[in-house]
Amino acid sequence: MYSSILQLFLVGIVWGVTNPFIKLATNKVKRRNKKFDLVSQVTDHLNNRNYLIPFAINQCGSLLFYFTLKNSDISLAVPIANGMSFVSTSIVGPLLGEEKPKFRTLLGILFLLFGIFCFVIDKKL
Repeated sequence: MYSSILQLFLVGIVWGVTNPFIKLATNKVKRRNKKFDLVSQVTDHLNNRNYLIPFAINQCGSLLFYFTLKNSDISLAVPIANGMSFVSTSIVGPLLGEEKPKFRTLLGILFLLFGIFCFVIDKKL
């Protein structure tokens, strides 16, 4: 039980840390002819290591999530992984130049962490 909870926290952290890096890399993609826009975007992303490395790490987190679901309760897995992803993105995003979280966002993060804590305590009892 403890190992699956730790794995879910790790999944959320991996997802949350890689999200701002992926966003930063996609903002730098050049826009070309609209007719070939999709093809050019795919080739630009495949040739951009600033996008490809965080994307690969993010997908490894998805694989870990998939394998963790085998040993954990889905009602516990989804809130922990997605909640920690949000928290991690809120921390790493401003470090990369995104907008700093407002007071309401910080308050929401505290409520989210408290909710995750309540889920974990409830499932352990």
